[in-house]
Parts: sequence; structure tokens; C-alpha cells
Amino acid sequence: MAVKLSREEQYGIMALVDLAYNLGGGPAQVRQIAKRQKIPQRFLEQIFAKLRQAEVVIGKRGPRGGYSLAKDPNDIRLEEVMRALRPKLQEDNRTDAPALAELIDVVWSEIEGSFQSTLRDVSLENLCDRARSLGITDVDTSAPETLAQEASNLLTQNH
Repeated sequence: MAVKLSREEQYGIMALVDLAYNLGGGPAQVRQIAKRQKIPQRFLEQIFAKLRQAEVVIGKRGPRGGYSLAKDPNDIRLEEVMRALRPKLQEDNRTDAPALAELIDVVWSEIEGSFQSTLRDVSLENLCDRARSLGITDVDTSAPETLAQEASNLLTQNH
């Protein structure tokens, strides 16, 4: 069973890998990343707002402005990215839940813990290395699905 990413998660990872892969050119503008990765610009702006709020990226205003990574790509883990982009799950605080429902909740919590551990093991640098090993020489020319698919592949391989 493959791990499915939401469109927002997929685009967010793609944009961050684009930033990590193309470091050195200063901040990148959302419209540049949107064009390279074929992501709707308005949607990407919303994604970057969440990533900025989670301190994954830094935004700089002005003519030479744009977004850059808040820290080294090796220090940005997919767990941090997913936490910024994945909606918080509402906890069910029912006290009258049947015992079997409680058992399923415990097992599901264990699965989520394992998933979080896997996300902690994958950095943006890991994804960049994987892109290089696949011969993707510039994120500009890759198919939009390629990088997100690689993230999904890394998650399922480590699981």
C-alpha cells in the first residue's frame, strides 16, 4: 500500500526540494517555482505562507525578495514539512467509546508513530541526492510528479 500525499503536501515538498536543489541563487520567487514545477501560483503562495509560519522557509520582501530555506536542507525533515502542511486531526475525546474502538485507536497511534519516525529520517537533502542519482540535473526540467513520487518512494522504502 502506497503512502498518498495530498496535493498540498506534494506541491510543498516539490517547492522545498526545488529551493534546496537550486541553493546559491538567493531567494526564489513563488512565481518562478510555480512555473518550473507547474504548480498554480496562488496555491503555492498559500503553501509558502504555512511553511513560513512553521519556520521552514524565510520570506524576504522587495524586488530581490522571495523565499529561502530557514536552515540547511539536511536539517529540514519531511516530518517538519508534513506537520506544517497536514491539517491537524481532531481528537475524539469520547469517554463512552467501545473497547474495540479504543484498541483500534491504540494500534492506529502506533502506526502513526512509525510513520512519524520514517518522516524524521528523510531530509530535503536526501531527496536532492536521490534526484541527482536519478540523473535529474536540474529541478527545472523534471516532471512535477517526479520529486513528490521520490518522496513517497523514500517513505515506503523506510517503512
